[in-house]
Amino acid sequence: MTAAGVSAASLGLTAGAAGRAEADPVELPEGRTVFPSDSRYETLSQGFNQRWRSRPNHIRLVGNEADAVAELRTTLDRGLRPTVRGGGHCYEGFVDNDKGVILDLSTLRGVRTGTDKFGAATYCVEGGATNWDVYTTLFRTYGVTIPAGSCYSVGAGGHIGGGGYGLLSRRHGLTVDHLVQVDVVTVRGGRVEVTTAHRGDPEGSPERELFWAHTGGGGGNFGIVLRYHFAHALPKPPPQVWLSSVAWPWDELVRRPEDFRTLLDNFGAFFARYSGRKETVYQGLFSILHLTHRSNGNVVLFSQWDEEDPAPLDEFLALVESGMRTRSTIQTRSAGRLYLPYPDKRRRLPWFQATMTVNGSGANQRGKYKSAYHRRPFTPAQIESFWTWLTREVPGVDLTNTLVQIDSYGCRVNDRGPTETAAPQRDSVMKLQYQTYWTDPAADADHLAFLRGLYRDAYRATGGVPEIGTNTDGAYVNYPDIDLGVAGDDRPAYQRLYYKQNYARLQRAKKLWDDKNVFHHAQSVTLPS
Repeated sequence: MTAAGVSAASLGLTAGAAGRAEADPVELPEGRTVFPSDSRYETLSQGFNQRWRSRPNHIRLVGNEADAVAELRTTLDRGLRPTVRGGGHCYEGFVDNDKGVILDLSTLRGVRTGTDKFGAATYCVEGGATNWDVYTTLFRTYGVTIPAGSCYSVGAGGHIGGGGYGLLSRRHGLTVDHLVQVDVVTVRGGRVEVTTAHRGDPEGSPERELFWAHTGGGGGNFGIVLRYHFAHALPKPPPQVWLSSVAWPWDELVRRPEDFRTLLDNFGAFFARYSGRKETVYQGLFSILHLTHRSNGNVVLFSQWDEEDPAPLDEFLALVESGMRTRSTIQTRSAGRLYLPYPDKRRRLPWFQATMTVNGSGANQRGKYKSAYHRRPFTPAQIESFWTWLTREVPGVDLTNTLVQIDSYGCRVNDRGPTETAAPQRDSVMKLQYQTYWTDPAADADHLAFLRGLYRDAYRATGGVPEIGTNTDGAYVNYPDIDLGVAGDDRPAYQRLYYKQNYARLQRAKKLWDDKNVFHHAQSVTLPS
């Protein structure tokens, strides 16, 4: 890995090599620099996850394209390491940058119509926009949307580049399935410049490889993403959706352990059956099962159904609890991260209002996360692991906000082949996120140990990780987990679990566009050996 002190001279950069942005006489750099003496420094040097804070030399609030180019050049000229932040939601400390420079894109949050390099109309999203910026502008101004996530303070810059998904993905695929172009500040061949990479660039060309790398390759690997361009034929959101939130009390499940197993069997079997590429009836259903820790009080099922007739939703809800003696109740308080504040088993809302209702960003806390793709229903051993750990009490440790979140997946997501984009998991039916939250730094070790133990036990049949090509298919790059190894290790697991067969191609793209490893973090794409 390149050391933090990478100078412009070592990269062969010269004064006239800034490319398009520097050559543009109209746009001058506009931005703000935040030094340690600034009252904003403490906030801007910390991520959404309160575990991560660093002491950068300064933070640059990038104001425009020319500013991104100029600041990156200056950073390298001074021998400092650059890291890039969009929304600040990275689960691990990949933006942390002691004594370096954080290039913060959060003021670049425009969403508008544009044109791509070939003159075709696009919807353009700047790298600092949040999901909420995207939803609000695309819907109110243009009547369209992208199938992105429900946590609307998440930055689009990292979310999209990692293959972001959301409640409309079973019907409309991943965000990157609609992407046509990226505009990226790159460092290549002695030049800091803005590179425009398009899916229509010649097959095998450097630009085509750079575009492909941004369709699931993850953030912080290849450059600074200034803009994403989406096809002008983006989907229109449904006028209205049905929302449902039901719960099963833990006190009753503990008396009837077989009901917990039945619930997991039913949920897994349903989505194994109704998540194929050609599925027509249930592609409009997105459901999330919150397996909370027993101390939380309830296991919660949230669902969104985007068609007018609620009968298929009702059938799904009945099938999920078929065979259980513990009956579901209406869930009107938070027992996970999504719930409905209504005394109804289901309620119909305008899509935009529903999107506001189900925001799952949550409070700023300390957190740890793990993930897994599942291709088949849960095994008995996995269900037993969930039960054992989620009913376990650890003296002195508050596990109220510990859960396994099981998202439905598949359908149109699985329309693409595993190498068409850099996001390779294209035959899964569920995506799991293991989560634990707390506030006291003194509790770090206990929470980390608990989640690691749960995860390792759930996948003990495949070496303690969701191995690819089995019932599972790896982990999600946008839910990074440092326990899967770091760059510099001998064959770290993250390279295989995030990227599968696509990793070698991502390494070739890295060699083409960042051969000095300017952009790197603990789990970045490494240069080929």
